[in-house]
Amino acid sequence: MTIKQTLPKTVFFRGGKRAVILMHAYTGTPNDVRSLGRYLNNQGYTVLMPLFEGHGTTRPEDILEAGPGIWKRQLNDYLQEFQANGYNEVAVFGLSLGGLFAMSAVTDSTEQIIGGGEFCSPITPENETNIFPTFLYYAKTVMKKAGCGEAEINRRLMDIEKLLPKQLGEIKEFSSKVFNQLPYVTQPTLLVQAAKDKMINPNDVYEVEKQLKASPSVVKWYPESGHVITVGPEKKQLQEDVLSFINNLNWCQPN
Repeated sequence: MTIKQTLPKTVFFRGGKRAVILMHAYTGTPNDVRSLGRYLNNQGYTVLMPLFEGHGTTRPEDILEAGPGIWKRQLNDYLQEFQANGYNEVAVFGLSLGGLFAMSAVTDSTEQIIGGGEFCSPITPENETNIFPTFLYYAKTVMKKAGCGEAEINRRLMDIEKLLPKQLGEIKEFSSKVFNQLPYVTQPTLLVQAAKDKMINPNDVYEVEKQLKASPSVVKWYPESGHVITVGPEKKQLQEDVLSFINNLNWCQPN
């Protein structure tokens, strides 16, 4: 049986001339950051929550057919579109993998990006993560929800196990490039970390902070939260902290 599903899509909340981009996690969708986006929009900000290519479908393999190069180009395209529509100042943030792309945008050092940050993101390239087993669990869950039988699920999981290491290697290479560029960042950065994060080592956030030698960076630590901090028990505090950080950025134009 095939179950009809309403698939996620890119979300845009129009506000003032001050713009924010919020990016979702690996295997996630804009739903990861929707409540934060709505909160910021209610404070007057224009908020874009893009759906990365390959995500939000009924085929987990679609993610493996995309990759960091494609996702980075998507982000650049959205930034250019913002610029064309008069959004000349943008703050960029992301959860997990999304935070890696947010920090990559900050390292690009364009005048458009006035600050940004990451939430529980795998930016330190040499440290271990639990992304591999988490992706397999995600893939199995998606296939079950789509009505796939056990034999098909097992066959496809075997194929995914062969393909996944290549993409994780590409992500690790991308994170290494971003990490090595962090010392040159001068914009303000917000580093958010959940103490109960089981996906990455929570203490890695301090390695990122050390690497941001020229950036006025702020670490925010959430003792009761897990990896998906945007929907966790301290999400209200996170929302207030992100808003405070954004409000204090050096915006040139009124909202």
